[in-house]
Amino acid sequence: MKFQETFCSQCGGEFGPGDHGYSHCRNHQKFANHLGYSDIDPYEVVKVVSDKTLEVREMVAERDESVNLDWAMGGFAGHCINQRDQKWNIKSDETAPVIRIRWGKHGWQDAYGRSFRLSHKPAKFHDYNF
Repeated sequence: MKFQETFCSQCGGEFGPGDHGYSHCRNHQKFANHLGYSDIDPYEVVKVVSDKTLEVREMVAERDESVNLDWAMGGFAGHCINQRDQKWNIKSDETAPVIRIRWGKHGWQDAYGRSFRLSHKPAKFHDYNF
């Protein structure tokens, strides 16, 4: 190992001993969350193919039922007042298919044009008011 401590120049993340640090966060993020309009679905990075290509797979997200969502009249079938309080239990799904996402002028996207955002942690959000 060349260095006792390695870092990311962009976010300042620490990675312990290694031969090199990172210039950009996209080179070390472990998750790629799918952005579907107002919903977010968690994906994990399975393989870094190149600086501009990643292989990812969808994760399983189960809603934490201990968080009670409050509903009021309105919208199509009601309005969820506290939807920002929702919590999810997220875990890997080894059986999910692996897909490739690529970096381009519109950010990270798959072959169908769906957008992804790299992150240090998986995220899930369901917009109950859409």
